[in-house]
Amino acid sequence: MKAVSAKGLGKGYRRYSRPLDRALEWAGRGTRHDFFWAIQDVNFDLERGETLGLVGDNGAGKTTLLAMLAGASSPNAGSLSVEGRVGSILELGAGLHGEFSGRENIFLAGQAQGLRRDEIEDEVDGIVEFSELGEFIDQPVRTYSSGMFLRLAFSVATAVQPDVLVIDEALAVGDQRFQAKCTERIDAFVRRGGTLIFCSHNLYQVKKLCRRALWLDHGQVQQAGPAAEVCDAYVDRSRGRILSQKLGVAEGTSPMVEVTRVEARDGAGRPLEQIETGDAATLHVWLRRGDGADVEPGVAVGVVRSDGLVCHCGSTDLDGATPRPTGVGEYYISLHFQELPLFGGSYHFNVAAIDNRRPLIMLDVKEGEAPFLVTNPRTDWGVSRLPHVWGHDGFDAAAMDGGGGDRA
Repeated sequence: MKAVSAKGLGKGYRRYSRPLDRALEWAGRGTRHDFFWAIQDVNFDLERGETLGLVGDNGAGKTTLLAMLAGASSPNAGSLSVEGRVGSILELGAGLHGEFSGRENIFLAGQAQGLRRDEIEDEVDGIVEFSELGEFIDQPVRTYSSGMFLRLAFSVATAVQPDVLVIDEALAVGDQRFQAKCTERIDAFVRRGGTLIFCSHNLYQVKKLCRRALWLDHGQVQQAGPAAEVCDAYVDRSRGRILSQKLGVAEGTSPMVEVTRVEARDGAGRPLEQIETGDAATLHVWLRRGDGADVEPGVAVGVVRSDGLVCHCGSTDLDGATPRPTGVGEYYISLHFQELPLFGGSYHFNVAAIDNRRPLIMLDVKEGEAPFLVTNPRTDWGVSRLPHVWGHDGFDAAAMDGGGGDRA
């Protein structure tokens, strides 16, 4: 059964050069506006339980589309059908009243979504607990930080058990731990059969949370399909624009250096799949330089945890390394980690081709390469294991008691 259906969807606005033109037009002094389409001819269907990511530049129309999906705005072209209760977080603090407390805002938001007061009361304790606002829940929302806004808005939107959840950049604010907590709740929502529409500039989050994606460009669908393919295409276009501005390379041309192959091996030379904290690993990278490209091929590598935390990032230019030519325009280099002191979890590599002489610009990027698991057989915890030794070296009893010697 379709949860969301958009056919020829469009949303436009009148634009006036100056405020006076609006009044003159109203007074019958002729047309004094032009018409701007923020969204035009957008088509997609979502079945119940499906997930859709929205990507695109600022001003591409993403927020306008989300506002229509959430019922906060109406289309003036095409049709839009959304079945069931909708929970939404459109922008930070939207729908929260600053003079009311967090608790009062919970009741206001619940009533706005059609819940009875007794239904809201059943959810309040869970919302407060998830938001971790504690005693601040009874303080005016205008005193909240941006992170506290997020906690309250997200907790309310996801606690009322919506059928469709619309999220606009909500996970861009807040600490890493709370972001992971939000991601877990979204995963649980989708597993229960909820429909998710998620917009973010963090393409890792889009790939992780969504199976499909729409790339909007100037209000129109540039590409639609599997989330990984759409996100990679969007990144390629964005990178092409950067290259055209920085290096004078025409948009749409092939990368001057591209990553053609990535492999990872464990300390025994087997494909890297699962290791223990502190085991060795080696990453192998193959590159191809474009014909006539005036670049010195290099590589940048990031070791990334599954929640997006970058545990390590390094590059050939920083370490004075150079890939070895293996043929005409072909290059190879390996990165050996004598120890990977990472604690338990899922990890992957992000690999970028760079110009060793101008390393700040990534010419080609491959994300989510060679995923692997790390298990930690010990009980210490954190991000990584730091070499350390317990002992008593340097202890000076005299210094500790102020140099006064023995006490009576």
